[in-house]
Amino acid sequence: MAERIHGVNLSGWFIPETWVSPSLFAATGAANALELQRALGPAVYSERLRHHFETFITEDDFRRIAAIGFNSVRIPVPWHVFGAREDAFTNIPAIDYVDRAIEWAEKYELSVLLSLATVPGGQGDSNESPTTPESTADWHSSKNGRHVALTTLEKLAARYGSAASLLGIELLDSPVVSVRKNIFTVTDGIPAHYLRNFYRDAYALMRVHMPEEKAIVFSASGHPDLWKGFMRGGKYKNVVMDLHLYHYRDESACDITSPKGISQAIARNRKLLREAASTGFPILVGEWSAAAVLSSASMTPEGRAAYERVFVSSQLASFDTAWGWYFQAWKTEKRIPAWDARVALAPLERAMID
Repeated sequence: MAERIHGVNLSGWFIPETWVSPSLFAATGAANALELQRALGPAVYSERLRHHFETFITEDDFRRIAAIGFNSVRIPVPWHVFGAREDAFTNIPAIDYVDRAIEWAEKYELSVLLSLATVPGGQGDSNESPTTPESTADWHSSKNGRHVALTTLEKLAARYGSAASLLGIELLDSPVVSVRKNIFTVTDGIPAHYLRNFYRDAYALMRVHMPEEKAIVFSASGHPDLWKGFMRGGKYKNVVMDLHLYHYRDESACDITSPKGISQAIARNRKLLREAASTGFPILVGEWSAAAVLSSASMTPEGRAAYERVFVSSQLASFDTAWGWYFQAWKTEKRIPAWDARVALAPLERAMID
């Protein structure tokens, strides 16, 4: 493998998100891009989104990312990154801005992992609770969703496969996979066999354009144990598993205001990393953050920052067996302490990031 990765996600750039860029959605009542276009109308929406592409992440961000000590960026892109029109909804292209990102990364000696983060019908989000709308996954039931996703991945590979700054391409961001709970019950989501076949087909299409030193990354979907024996033949080269490690919600939420809470969170990290490593794949922690449960309602901002600093450094230590990691995210408009790398990682010594 190449040098160890320590990077940040450029979330919210090409896929607008309210928690990252609330001003983009201000006074519209919209919660996503589709609702935003309906609220603004296609012309105003397109103008506002192009302005966002132009200004939210700039060359100066790449310069600062490198200066702090990061060596890579992970960039989520939508299935319509090349532009598309579906019924009354216009998806403006973002590919010219991805071109810039690739060039800026090379200039500042950063590598780039592109991640296909949306697909027609929805891949869900395995980072979310099964009860949230973000976990809904209907892509496998859509008429041409598979074809569209494969076409987008192949076009990305053809365009950037030989770029010096490209680390690799991730086939899907965090798809919800259907798993068997017992002999009679399986959870909602994309069937595992569907994902496996899609990943194999994507690999074959993309390797035509991408040399073996460029990684092809797939998501563990929260279940690293599902992938034992997958893509183990000799024809598969440089395939990497992406494991997302969060601690802020439901079944994995931990109260980090006690030593026991932090210990439990870090133990969970190490357990999942061991399970992932047992599959034989190199492991990337594609997303993680400082977000966790802080039980004291009277906690001062200074106290909160202190707990989160300990939590961040403890998590970094737990990633020692992985190829590397990407913090979620590089920036948020409101500098959310647990999610904005400029805040969450600022107190750390550069050696800790390296």
